[in-house]
Formats: sequence, structure tokens, C-alpha cells
Amino acid sequence: MNPPVRVRLRDENGEGVENTSLSVHHRAEVCGEVALQVHEGKDAMDALERLERPWRSLTGDSDPPFLTYTWNQAWYHLYAVSGCRPLIFELASGDRTLAILPCYLEGRTIRLAGDRICDYQDVIAADDGAASLLVAAAMEWLSAKGRGGHFRFERLSTEGRLFRVLHGSDDVPRSSLRFEKTFAPCPWTSLRGGLEGYLAGLPRKTRQDFRHSLNRLEKEAPSARVTILRDFGIQVSDLWGAAAFHTANFRKTGESPFRDHRLIDLLGRVAKDPEVGFQLGVLTLHGDFLAVDFGFARGRRYYGYLTSFDQAHSRWAPGKCLILRRIDQWVGEDGVEELDFLSGNEPYKASYTGGEAYQVWSIRLIPDGLAGRVRLAGLKSNRRLRQIAKRVLHRDEGLPR
Repeated sequence: MNPPVRVRLRDENGEGVENTSLSVHHRAEVCGEVALQVHEGKDAMDALERLERPWRSLTGDSDPPFLTYTWNQAWYHLYAVSGCRPLIFELASGDRTLAILPCYLEGRTIRLAGDRICDYQDVIAADDGAASLLVAAAMEWLSAKGRGGHFRFERLSTEGRLFRVLHGSDDVPRSSLRFEKTFAPCPWTSLRGGLEGYLAGLPRKTRQDFRHSLNRLEKEAPSARVTILRDFGIQVSDLWGAAAFHTANFRKTGESPFRDHRLIDLLGRVAKDPEVGFQLGVLTLHGDFLAVDFGFARGRRYYGYLTSFDQAHSRWAPGKCLILRRIDQWVGEDGVEELDFLSGNEPYKASYTGGEAYQVWSIRLIPDGLAGRVRLAGLKSNRRLRQIAKRVLHRDEGLPR
């Protein structure tokens, strides 16, 4: 176990902090002596079990599902076992945990846990002050190691705490360099109290198209049924069947994320914890899938994680109808007020949301020094080349990474 990095603060009447590498922007929120504990490898897996109670207490009901303890616990046990090293930063004051940053080490790069299978990740913290102190102490720890490493926060929501801390220049540790860029939009929309209210708020042409799709499905496939499975009602066979359908009907570049069966296992684990709010929605006709939707109902928001429909029945717009038919259930049974499509600029999302979106950013924190400045220069040069290439190709979407 690594010795804790001690960070001593003045009390509420003090003028600042003793360690000049720390931001003082939030000094009034966290006072007293705090310590950063860095858990690596097996120590991180042991710490993960110990941190369950504080993790759950620091996670609000409306936080995205990717921040929940069960999601992260499942990810560490399934994904952080080969090719990467578990790494968890914990900021504590006495026996009270103030903030947790779940990460993993890939070579010399520190990344956020689950960043390749979730739409965004964040720090788990009591407030922005604790988050700011944790980041500053973690950067101090990384700089002291002197191995050329850096933090790569690949997906941060503009609604999240870590983005707020890092994007504001006053809160970035003074001993670090920062490189950031937008990653993708996250379209969302208000459900306006139910299906009729939602449709009434849409542009006339879109509203007519949605009503026409619903009416056509009802007329031509009256036996089509929507089934919503929640929590303990979700069986392993349900997940495998829906995942197989998603894989067979995957139309984006690359392949379905369900090709890696660990994702099916992860969803099976989180389904057993009602706190995560996992739901599996399916539209079927005589027992055959027409469309599937994997998502999460948390707080006032439904997060649409993965969806797919059978192209052979595109005349009925089954994916669209699955979403529209669920709106009244989301509002009435789950207390949902907003529909969040998570990250991605697929054109179909704009028809539901009217262009309303928050953003996901990529932010890197690099220890200041010669090696860090060389790395930063390389990142900026690469960004300029990509921008030139996009203009030449007349492309607005991101180039393959």
C-alpha cells in the first residue's frame, strides 16, 4: 500500500493552503487535514470493496449510471484484470472519504475506469472543493513519480463535476499542462409530462412523422408489443437474446460492443442492483424482436445506452416506435422527465431533441516539464492536422481515432 500524500489546509479563517500546487478556489468547502491514498493493483481491488459504503453515499440519485458503485465494481472485476492495472485515488479526512477517482493504468497513461464502454465518467465527490483537491494531490503524486505519465480523461460530461473543476483555468493544478477538445454531443429532450405533451412540443413536420409511424405500426402490426424488463426481472437469457439481436443488426462502423461478451456479464451484474436503474426494453411481434433498447432510469432522466432495430421491418420504424411507446411508462412508472441519448452525433437523435445537447470533452493533464511540453506540442500539432484534413474532406464529424 502506498503511503498517503498529506495535504494540510488552513481553517476557515485562513488565507489559503500550504501546498502552492493546490488550487485555492474552493478552500472554504474543505478544511482541515486531508490525505490522498493511492490504491494500485490488488490493493485497489481490496479498497474497492472497502469503499462501497462511502461510494454509495457520495453518489446522488440523479447521477448518471456510470458513476454508481455497482457499475464500477463490475467493470473492475471484468475488465481491469488483463492489459491494465487498477488504480483508485481516494481523498479522505480522518475516517471520512471525501472523493474517489476510479482509474486504471495503461502503460504510463492514467485513464478513467470504464471509459471505453461508458459514455462518460466522473469523480465521485462530496463537492467541487473535494474534487479539486483530489485532482491537485493526484497530479502532485504523478509528478513525484517522474515516469512521464499523464492523465487522459477521455470522456467528461460538461454537466459533471470533474469537467467543472478542470475546465475552469483557476482550478487546474499550477504544476500541470492541459490539453482539451470536444469529443461528442449528448442530445437530450424534455418529455413534457408524457407522449402527447412531448409530441405537441415538436415541429409540425416531425410531429406528423412520429404520429404516422405510430399509426402505421398499430394498423399493420397490431400484435406488436412493448415489454419493459427491470432489475431482478431481467434474466441472463434476456440479455443474451437482446445482445445477439443488437449484434446482428449493428449498422455503424466497426462492430457491436456486445461482441465482447464481458459487456453482457456487466449488464447482468448491474441489473441486480435497483440503484443503477437498468432497463431492457423490447418491441416484439409474435415473439420476434423488432427493436431493443438498453438503458437506465435514474432520477428524472432516462439514459439510452444502446439500441437497435430490424432493418427488414424499417417500414414500421420499430426503433422509433419503441421509444415513443415507452414515454408514458417512463413518466408514469419511473418519474422520468428527460430523455438523454448520451454521446453521439447520429442524425436521428436530432429529430427527437431539436438540437438540444450538452457535450462530452476529452481533457489531458500532463505534469509540467520538458517531456510534458513535448507531449503537449505533439497533441496540438495532431489536432491542427486533423482540422485541416476535415476541411479538405468537407467533413464535420470526427475522423477515426
